[in-house]
Amino acid sequence: ESAGQNRKQQAYIGTLYTHCIDHTMTTTEVQAATEVPVADAPVEKVAPKKVERVKRMEKPDRRVMDEQIAKLQAQQDSCHNRIQEIKNIIESKKDGRKNGSAASQAARARLNELRAASKAALDAKAAIRIELAAVDSARDKLREETKSIKDKLSFVKVEQIDDEIGKLEARISHTTMTIDEERKTVEQIKQLRKSRENVKLYNDRLEKLQGDDSMRRAIIERIKEQDIVINDCKAREAAQKQVLDGIRAKEDAQVADIPALANERNESYEIIREAREAVRNLRAQFKQKEDEYYANERLWRAQQAEEKKRMWEANQAERDERAARRKAWEAENAPEPFDKEVVACEQLMAYMRKYTVEAVATPAADASVSEPKQLDGMTALKRDDINDFDVMFAGMGGGKKKGGGKGKKSAKVEVLTHSLDIIASYGLLKLSPPSTKEAAAGSLEELKEKKEHFLKKRVEAVEKKKRDAEAEANAPKDANGQPAGAAKGKKGKRERRGRPLVTVTLTVTDDAVEVTLTVPEKKPKEAEATEAAEAQA
Repeated sequence: ESAGQNRKQQAYIGTLYTHCIDHTMTTTEVQAATEVPVADAPVEKVAPKKVERVKRMEKPDRRVMDEQIAKLQAQQDSCHNRIQEIKNIIESKKDGRKNGSAASQAARARLNELRAASKAALDAKAAIRIELAAVDSARDKLREETKSIKDKLSFVKVEQIDDEIGKLEARISHTTMTIDEERKTVEQIKQLRKSRENVKLYNDRLEKLQGDDSMRRAIIERIKEQDIVINDCKAREAAQKQVLDGIRAKEDAQVADIPALANERNESYEIIREAREAVRNLRAQFKQKEDEYYANERLWRAQQAEEKKRMWEANQAERDERAARRKAWEAENAPEPFDKEVVACEQLMAYMRKYTVEAVATPAADASVSEPKQLDGMTALKRDDINDFDVMFAGMGGGKKKGGGKGKKSAKVEVLTHSLDIIASYGLLKLSPPSTKEAAAGSLEELKEKKEHFLKKRVEAVEKKKRDAEAEANAPKDANGQPAGAAKGKKGKRERRGRPLVTVTLTVTDDAVEVTLTVPEKKPKEAEATEAAEAQA
């Protein structure tokens, strides 16, 4: 037992140290967690800290990773095969490639000339656009100035100013006004006369803007003409390019798809690189998950074992108390040993007394007046209640029917018929029930002897029980309150053997059939214990 406890302690300490490595516990926490109480040493009880339970993780499924890696590996194999095919195709095309011909060189030179002409036309157009931008800038500036002047003017024509001055002068001449109103009116006339110069300047700016618009339209026409020249150059350039493309198509027929093949090859290399990187990442991620799972599983199992141990220790006192109460109740309410056998003897003795010689010797008239008292669970059978079917199996003659043969009946032995309860009670006592009234007296004596035998065994069982209780009370106890040196382990399985439930015996005498049913005895626990003790002695 001590060796087993040492192995358990070592396993528990190993589990805790593994948890320390995975979860970086401090040295103090490690020492506190791995301390094992020494036997017979005074240990101060300290309230344990409440540890938060670790949630159990689900084990990572390696099959998912293997399926993903298999798909990536198949993709790599396919790319490797395609790369080898592309290499062979490119090498074969490069072997048949030739240098450019004279026709392609002449076409390329003509195309360069047309491109130069197109570039010159584009440069000329760009210069015209610069000129147009300068005109637009000057026009925008002039517009800003004109707008600024207009915002300051109330009138934009000299005639309008003269008409307004005439109206104000007529108002002064023909209308009675206060001195302040007259001063304001005179001031307005002065301001209107001063604004004549600004109105003239505004009109000059408008005329200049109209001239700038004419110049701008002329520049735009020049740009349109240059666009026609550019379009013509582009058209001739496109036609020459088609000629050159036709020559190149003929020359490059053998190597037309080499760039596409090279791109496809490079893409295949990139796919292989990404697939390898994905495989490494999958394995690293799975290993990380697996490490986390095993660390969590070790910690969870350690906590689970500790929790079960704590719960078992916490419930030990309750179990002991419950067992003590049950034992006390069983001892208080337990029937006396061999109570069932003694009661069966008394019942059968009372049942057999009505068939003894003394009971039979009474007159028949008195028997018709007084009926024997029936016991609980027993029914006295009358001859009128017995049918032919009962007669066949009960061993009693049914007699001749009315109107049968004439003659004097011969004297017969009266056969007893017992109920199944009576037969079962005899089987419990390992006795055979009497089949006739003459055998009832002998059966009664056997029942008396059996009763005395069981009463004697009852006294012996009670004395043995007292001795066992005193020995158990005086026996040394261990720390848990159990008898020291008590055998621990699983209870042996009860041996079961097949045995007949009922034994049937048929006896034929003359025209009577006797049926005997024997039920094996079912021993109570007290009787089995007593017989086992006697066998050992």
